[in-house]
Amino acid sequence: MGAKLLRVSAAAAAILLAGAAPALGAGRDFPRDFLWGPAIAGFQTEAGGTPSKADTGSDWWAWSHDADEIAAGHVSGDLVERGPGHWRRWRQDLRLARGRLGANALRFSLEWSRLFPRPTGAARTPRQLDRLVNERAARHYEAELRAMRRLGLEPVVTLNHFTLPSWLHDPLEARTAFAGRGPDDPLPALERGGWLSQTAVREFGEFAGWAARRYGKLVNLWVTVNEPMVVATNGYANVPGAFAGWFPPGVFSFPGAVTAVRNLAEANAVAYDTVHRHDRRARVGPVHNMVAFTPADRGSADDRAGTRHADYIFNRVYLNAVVRGFDDADVDGRVDPGERRRSLRGRADFIGLNYYFRSRVTGLGAPASATIPLFDFLPTNFYRHDERPTSPPCPTRCTEFGWEIYPEGLRRSLRTAGSYGLPVYVTENGIADADDDQRAGYLTSHLRALRGAMRAREARVKGYFAWTLVDNFEWAAGYYPRFGFFSYDPDTLARSERPSARLFRRIARSGRLPG
Repeated sequence: MGAKLLRVSAAAAAILLAGAAPALGAGRDFPRDFLWGPAIAGFQTEAGGTPSKADTGSDWWAWSHDADEIAAGHVSGDLVERGPGHWRRWRQDLRLARGRLGANALRFSLEWSRLFPRPTGAARTPRQLDRLVNERAARHYEAELRAMRRLGLEPVVTLNHFTLPSWLHDPLEARTAFAGRGPDDPLPALERGGWLSQTAVREFGEFAGWAARRYGKLVNLWVTVNEPMVVATNGYANVPGAFAGWFPPGVFSFPGAVTAVRNLAEANAVAYDTVHRHDRRARVGPVHNMVAFTPADRGSADDRAGTRHADYIFNRVYLNAVVRGFDDADVDGRVDPGERRRSLRGRADFIGLNYYFRSRVTGLGAPASATIPLFDFLPTNFYRHDERPTSPPCPTRCTEFGWEIYPEGLRRSLRTAGSYGLPVYVTENGIADADDDQRAGYLTSHLRALRGAMRAREARVKGYFAWTLVDNFEWAAGYYPRFGFFSYDPDTLARSERPSARLFRRIARSGRLPG
């Protein structure tokens, strides 16, 4: 009897261990079915060449070209039309990803405004929606997806990577409407309010359903929204001299930030449901950017409290909503009556994790907002670099973009993501490094942190996507940050490989880290 129980217990333990950690081949650090690839995004990469093939129908097109934003230094003034021209060079880029990076996957995005340049609100049936699509653009994306499959690249398709059609979001109208309002004042009425509007949520669900119908046979992994907390904070928490990301509409409104986060959680839910309605086998989830917050002064009780609150607001509020259905509408850290929403809960089959840097937090000792009682801190995210000469000096090692390099933060972020009990993909991780003298060290140190999290079973990590394939348009910063494994000539669009590409290829093909 005892021997039988022992055998059963041993078998059960073996099953549990097999389920908890992937089986590795001899000498491998990562399993054979692990996904490796670069991540790219439509607006950042598609335009370039003559003519540029730029999509001029998005909020980011209007924002990046606005003379007032350029004059204020909020955006670079760089022209997105001088980009790497992926719309023209996509065949070459796919071959670079497969052949030169050794990738078996590619994350990329569909540009909603390119596919639907006109409003879709009047469409009541799929056939009516089909009549509004830019069929040339739809066929282009389909050809790209088919080519990925032929090359052995698993597509990971992002439905919304920051940009919105201008018929849903007019950032210049919003900027004007917010002018003169205080950071805790009520929201103004907006005709095209983007993620402040339920219209955007509803229309996004329709767009997701259209994409699933059109491309579902080619796509297994769908990303609903990219970095919702970045959209909310960079769009609605811009404090000159303190922190500002200058995403559209570039205002300072705590109610705006909270409303955007809540609507983006709803957008994830409606997209999840509509994609699954058309393809029950699809895997669908959001991509969430996490930051490694640490106290500026570990001996300060205010800094420690501010760090806990920053971590909760930026790293956990959104995931709590889309996985657990906790809608913390007043952002007080408690789940109050009425804040448990079945319509949000369980709307993720995986968590996509983007991680780049550490932020040092200074506690204020008291809330700075009546809207967000836990906002009692100031984060330092950027340090001095060529484009920010007045920022504080880097306290340790920083990238050319002024972000502090902190590999342990990736492991901490994986531990947080893994705590939700879902598979995790690292959907972005990378470094701005034009001369390529830091990228190899950054890559290997972060992959060691990733390996550590997997070995300790802190997260079930299924893949790693490096940002990015080719230097591209980095939003408000323009072309200054060079994140690519390849640079490009804006006149000829010719690609030039950086040496770190070879390191990525060796790791991706062997599943082993050097050293």
